[in-house]
Amino acid sequence: MASTAGKDAIEGMEELRDAIEPVPTPERQGADHHRTAEGFASEAEYQAYLAAIAEDAPAEEIIVDVERAASREELERQIREVRDEIDHLRARLQIVRHQAGTVVEENWRWADASARAQLGDYPWLKLSGAMAAAFLVGKALQRLPFGSLATAAAPLVIAAARDRRR
Repeated sequence: MASTAGKDAIEGMEELRDAIEPVPTPERQGADHHRTAEGFASEAEYQAYLAAIAEDAPAEEIIVDVERAASREELERQIREVRDEIDHLRARLQIVRHQAGTVVEENWRWADASARAQLGDYPWLKLSGAMAAAFLVGKALQRLPFGSLATAAAPLVIAAARDRRR
């Protein structure tokens, strides 16, 4: 698609150049004589040829082609800008990913340093041991008959509360 757009734009530009080519004036005839007279018997024949071409030139189509070429160029410019912006955003995203990785790594280092400061050597082993001990104590407490113990202890707790009020 890009190759056809470029081709159409170039064709339109060539037609425009042909249509707006200046007609030699008597002052310029001496300088342009060798160019204008080439292929024609006389300068008058060349002028007649130029007038015939000017009458047949589809000026509106040329303008439309130029507008299309300009709009295509604008579209291509906008596409380049969008691609540049996408590349810029990808680079920023890469920076953010790197920073996020750095933050996670630094948080891990901080947690490790904090654990070592509080628990000394092998902090993670000590922490996992404390967690396992808490789990085992919890399981042992679930097996105790707290219902009957609470029933037996309730009168004692009530009596202690009365004594404190007095």
